[in-house]
Amino acid sequence: MNTNSLNQLSDRLIYFKQKQFTGQISIKGSSKTIWRIYLCLGRLVWADGGTHPYRSWKRLIDKYCPKLDWYSCDIDFSAQTDCGDYHVLKVLLERKLTGREQAIELVKSRATEILFDLLQLEDKQQLTVNSLEASTSSFLTSGLQMSISLVNIEQVLHDAKQAWLVWQQKGLGKCSPNLAPVMRKQDRLREEVSGIVYQNFLRLLDGQRTLRDLSSRMGKDVRKLTSSLIPYIQQDLLDIIEVEDINPPLNLKKFAKHEEIKDLNKPLIACIDDSPQICKILEQIIIKHGYRCVSIQESLQALPSLIKANPDFIFLDIGMPIVNGYEICTQVRRVNQLKHIPIVFLTGNDGIIDRVRAKVSGANAFISKPIEIEKIVSTIVSIQVSKRDK
Repeated sequence: MNTNSLNQLSDRLIYFKQKQFTGQISIKGSSKTIWRIYLCLGRLVWADGGTHPYRSWKRLIDKYCPKLDWYSCDIDFSAQTDCGDYHVLKVLLERKLTGREQAIELVKSRATEILFDLLQLEDKQQLTVNSLEASTSSFLTSGLQMSISLVNIEQVLHDAKQAWLVWQQKGLGKCSPNLAPVMRKQDRLREEVSGIVYQNFLRLLDGQRTLRDLSSRMGKDVRKLTSSLIPYIQQDLLDIIEVEDINPPLNLKKFAKHEEIKDLNKPLIACIDDSPQICKILEQIIIKHGYRCVSIQESLQALPSLIKANPDFIFLDIGMPIVNGYEICTQVRRVNQLKHIPIVFLTGNDGIIDRVRAKVSGANAFISKPIEIEKIVSTIVSIQVSKRDK
């Protein structure tokens, strides 16, 4: 069935509801990205796909399954069934990692976010909507044996339309919440904002977290957060850029485990940063280029963790709470076991004062954020060569 004769996405979804449609609805624009909505007798069961499906899942896990750590969980988020990645929700319920009411809210949140993106895309281009009908009995037995609840698609659509309307009213129509803010002119930005705000910008606006990711982490409405950043974007102090999706945790876990077991004699590199996202990015780069990696996110645990791990190389974030990178570096240089290990600072600051402080505290090199693969790899190689030549 093709519903392209209906002009608006909302009209088409209401059509499916009225027809008590059961099956999968696929939606796409001019790109290869596909969104999928699953209905049973015209009511919403699940929605998935889109620009950043794994980023979306991580935000949902953080909010509705706080006991589950995204990076260490053993659920295969990448597997697909007849109902997309609905199986993940089933696993969460079976393991009692979330409750039924939370699961229903999770479904609504996922669908509202997807419909918002589609409404924004529809404002720019024509959407293609196709459907694959299924019998109710086969649909339920193929992947929905634990169907938690059938949600009113009209209510979710209404919430998405309201969110899109407010987004437009705030002048954000051209800005996607899937973009990531990053600092551009740090010196000017430091003059424009208070010290605390600037440090928060350094810590959070690294071009690796989307507006939705930041909103989730900060517990702040994404519309208010984006509105607060718009003046800096208009002044060319910040930019918003496209970023790739994160990897599913199981694949990363298997990959890291495989690489470390493969050769335990490979150099071990420690990454110390209070941002889980930065640690994971570094871990992916390091493992992919033939090294082992250990991540440390608690600054107070940095020194004992380093003594235990005895790494060959250290990447160290400067702007951490409680104990900053300069202090950790100074501590490391006082330990005989660690004092000769190369230390490279990671920071959003790139001023002469910061470089002098880094040198005084015992650092070997200094890399500015946002993280670039080439810089990370070339720094490791150059310092290793320098160390070997000595």
